[in-house]
Amino acid sequence: MRKRTITDYLLRIGILMATWFLSLEGYAQNGSVGDPIINITFGTVSNPDFGGGTTTYFHEPTSPLTDGEYRLASNINQARSGWHNLRDHTTGQGDGLMLVVNASYDAGEFYRIRVSGLCKSTRFRFSAWIANANRAAECGGRPIPPNVRFVVEDLNGSVINSYETGDIQATSSPQWREYGFEFDTGDQSEFDLVLINENPGGCGNDLAIDDIQFRPYGPQLLLNMDEALRQMDTLFFCGNDPQPISLRAEIVSDDSYVETPAYQWQTRREGEISWVDMPQENNEQLRITPVHNRWYRVTVAATTDNLTNSLCRISSDSIRLAQVVTQTDVADEIALDPICVGESIRLDPPGFGGAGVGPITYQWVLDQGNGTVILPGATSAGYEFQAREAGTARLQRQVVNSCGDVFVTHVFEIEVNESVRTALVLPRDVVCADDEPLLLSGGTLVNSDKDGVYSGNGVINGRFYPALAGVGAHTITFSPPPGTPCADSSQDVITVLDSIYLEPMADVVLPWGQSITLSPQTNASQFSWSSQPGLDNYQVRDPIASPSETTTYTLTASNAAGCEKTAEITITVLRDLKVPNGFTPNGDGFNDTWEIDGLAAYPNLFIRVFNRWGALVFSSKGYATPWDGYFNGAPLPTATYYYVITSDALAQPISGSISILK
Repeated sequence: MRKRTITDYLLRIGILMATWFLSLEGYAQNGSVGDPIINITFGTVSNPDFGGGTTTYFHEPTSPLTDGEYRLASNINQARSGWHNLRDHTTGQGDGLMLVVNASYDAGEFYRIRVSGLCKSTRFRFSAWIANANRAAECGGRPIPPNVRFVVEDLNGSVINSYETGDIQATSSPQWREYGFEFDTGDQSEFDLVLINENPGGCGNDLAIDDIQFRPYGPQLLLNMDEALRQMDTLFFCGNDPQPISLRAEIVSDDSYVETPAYQWQTRREGEISWVDMPQENNEQLRITPVHNRWYRVTVAATTDNLTNSLCRISSDSIRLAQVVTQTDVADEIALDPICVGESIRLDPPGFGGAGVGPITYQWVLDQGNGTVILPGATSAGYEFQAREAGTARLQRQVVNSCGDVFVTHVFEIEVNESVRTALVLPRDVVCADDEPLLLSGGTLVNSDKDGVYSGNGVINGRFYPALAGVGAHTITFSPPPGTPCADSSQDVITVLDSIYLEPMADVVLPWGQSITLSPQTNASQFSWSSQPGLDNYQVRDPIASPSETTTYTLTASNAAGCEKTAEITITVLRDLKVPNGFTPNGDGFNDTWEIDGLAAYPNLFIRVFNRWGALVFSSKGYATPWDGYFNGAPLPTATYYYVITSDALAQPISGSISILK
């Protein structure tokens, strides 16, 4: 049986750490970490480094891995379509390696390594990066997930800490995940790290592990300073004769340090890697005369004894000191397109980031020919300029550094034109759909002697056509002539109301003494009849007419908007018929015909005359020519005859006798 490799052991550890998702950037959860005491990256293709430890797995250098085998590789894919393509995790190694494992069929311990040189009475952080090699679709979509338990034992085999990752599920795209946990060393400095495979092999349970570390862990360690001079990881200072700067360490207490911690400040030059302890700088505060491009940090150990070993310390974030570089004003001006009074323009120059400038603030100033004015509240990188008066506006963006130096980064010149203002009050705000075109007026150019232009729905050549616009409210716009800069338009509303329809009324004939209801066909809501006598109501649509003589009435129909139409109706009043009972057709020129006064005016008149035996001797439609007593061209004898008169104006026929006398 071959010895287990560190790679296998680290793989197990990585899975356990999946349950504890932690960041290695300066802090672990809410604590701080120190430099790694153990850092296993598995080396590079040209210089592989498996590390110490033993394993029951077999090393397979070339063929696809089967259950219970491992390999150091730069890509997790082993010519398997169901495995991801994923490079090793270590940064800065173009051909770096990782440990790739195909888990054994049997669950159990698969890696053990002895970790030496840990600091006593110190809490340590164990961490590793793990990736599930299987794609989510592998094994019919149900690949067995890795599950690793990490155990830290003392040299007597007693468990100091134990943690299980739980199932690390397969994903559709490759993912490195960081896992870790902490443990206390107490009075020991050597331990065994054991990795146990909790899931069996088979289809799935394939993984990679990389970047295994043991780092001292302690409470959160903060580095306090004048934040007004700080920009990210650099603290700036002013001038060639700088004043001393103070840095102060702050520990956020937790149970990882049970005793009073020990401090050691460190420094290094820009470009160097190694940190150097600063002699006799063992207090919470460091007060120094700043030197350009020098770095500082504070390290802390749980006890004074551990402080002598730099690997037993946790460290704060580092800070670089740098002298502020004085900047010069820009010389060029940026001319922008003209705008109008009342308009605004957004000025968005890029944020200033000159080398060595340090923390800065912005201030915009305005010059409109009467001196420079600081714009209150204009302290952002960009500015929204609101033009309030005509003229040339020059805007400067000034930058103030942490030393109080002021310099100009951008100058904008904007020509502000006065707006051509307008006003509009239409002569009418309501018209009817069938009204004649309305000549538009009421628009004025307040500060110009030019002629304005009307526009809108239904407007043609300065006239508003109601029929073209249609029923409804229409906005009419009055504007300066086309091409006028800074043109300010005005608007008013004209409403087109539906037109009145009024059908022509047919004249009627009415017998004397009778009445008739007038019923015009219209959609009007208001009515006014002419004042001729004979109507019972002159303000309704359907008055009752009872004229005593022939009369013509005029109706004016309108709606609430005042749209109106007129129509006339003539009522012909028939005189009461008085039929003579005889006449003398003897040729003496007197009473020779049967004269019936007013009979000709009756509509659809039909008159018939019979002899005593019922024979028809005379008939006429209408009575334009009175009867002369003849029948078939011969005079009728003296006798009594009988007549019947009918008409549309008669409720019933009129009948009686007529005598012809000689």
